[in-house]
Amino acid sequence: MSIFQVKLEGKIYKLFGYFYLLRYNTPMERVNNIKIIKDIDARLKKLLPIKLGVNKRNELLRLIYEIALRDGLSPDEVLQKAHIAEKIEEGKSSLFHRIKESLLEVRFPSMKKKDDPHLVPLKISEPFRECSSWDFTLSPKKVFVEKEARRYEWTSEFLAKFPNSEVIEVGDVKEALRGFSAKEASIIYSERRKNVFIVKSKDAFIKICPCTKKAKRCGYWILNIGFGCPIDCSYCYLQLYSNAPAMVFPANIEEYYDYIKKFDRKVTGRTRIGTGEFTDSLAFDKYTGYSLSLIPFFRDMKNLVLELKTKVADIDNVLKEEPNSNVVISWSINTPRMASRYEKGASSVEERIEAARSACERGYKVGFHFDPVVYYDGWEEEYKDIVDALFKYDIIRKNTSWISLGTLRYTPGLKQAAEERFTDNLLFYKGEFFAGFDGKLRYPRELRVKMYKKVAEQVAAHDTRAWIYLCMEPEEVWKEALLKEKHYIF
Repeated sequence: MSIFQVKLEGKIYKLFGYFYLLRYNTPMERVNNIKIIKDIDARLKKLLPIKLGVNKRNELLRLIYEIALRDGLSPDEVLQKAHIAEKIEEGKSSLFHRIKESLLEVRFPSMKKKDDPHLVPLKISEPFRECSSWDFTLSPKKVFVEKEARRYEWTSEFLAKFPNSEVIEVGDVKEALRGFSAKEASIIYSERRKNVFIVKSKDAFIKICPCTKKAKRCGYWILNIGFGCPIDCSYCYLQLYSNAPAMVFPANIEEYYDYIKKFDRKVTGRTRIGTGEFTDSLAFDKYTGYSLSLIPFFRDMKNLVLELKTKVADIDNVLKEEPNSNVVISWSINTPRMASRYEKGASSVEERIEAARSACERGYKVGFHFDPVVYYDGWEEEYKDIVDALFKYDIIRKNTSWISLGTLRYTPGLKQAAEERFTDNLLFYKGEFFAGFDGKLRYPRELRVKMYKKVAEQVAAHDTRAWIYLCMEPEEVWKEALLKEKHYIF
């Protein structure tokens, strides 16, 4: 499918002198965020004795906005904290640079001369573009079916599940896309669950995991069984790089199998391959039934180990199938605080753990992905609590094959997309982020190493045999975190 580019908790926060109860899906909140930005802009224009160009204005606006949301301060309180009045009294000469430097010290207290925080402009605007939270059901208004995909039995079985959807036959997906091209990217993405594309996939079915440049590879491969995820994670790269206004499902999955068999003969040694790069492996499984075909097929593989990675707890199809040593069911895991706030539409962490226990009791091996590990007040204790909650079950501890760790990271564009789509989003303001070895914004290296060590130690305390590895980190970070390349059995 190469046509698609892979391009509080009930708390009350004080913001700029206003008190907002931060909830999801309330359009008034977006109006408030816009008002906050306008208030900062008006305050700067009134206060500064110099006129700012667009770029300089954007940088100051960005810094004040992030400090205010991070600390729960008003614009005036931020300016006072950064001693802006004193900077103005010193005169107009180099005033902008003095103000910026002072704000940078407040926003990034550990910043060194070489660090680049990459201050992108704020692009929060109306209309409100956050989509409704997924309720674990798929009910598309329109299903576009490629002409070549219509002949497959899978297509007929899929369409029978949606008698009220409008079915539109198209020559190919390009034809279907023409009706969506005029919409803005954020609107297209937020409406993606309203449409389904059924295609005959003609692209390469297996590709190397697109690991970031200069990062140490973990030997992972991608099996593409669809495109698009119904879960709305604030940190998900798909909201920036997806130009598909629909969920995309291949009708010809059984035609993948000859290709997979050839790949199995080609690789040497146990090789992991997963379906969760461009979609959630199991979120739509009750509609697609892909696992009912994939799990028994992989039983006969000599070298390949299939990973089905998910954030949902509905694994009924998985439990129907007889487990085999070539299939691992895995879950993305975070603390309940982070999951409930930033993984809209996913099953709760408690539900995911219970699903993992059910999979283990059925006889499956399981895996877990602590990615992203997020820095915030109380992170260390809360990640320890979730590791303890996970491995209090002896059956999970004994049947965990691997655990990946990755800290929060993002491209500048992703930050802007998330800010535009999520009102209640402090994810990118808690902690300091600087451009890293691959251009993505990351926590400082010393902090990342500390976080990896701490979570790895918490896992190791439970005496698991699991291989613990890092996602998208350079080799030196692996070494500093004292993680070995491989010491696992699966």
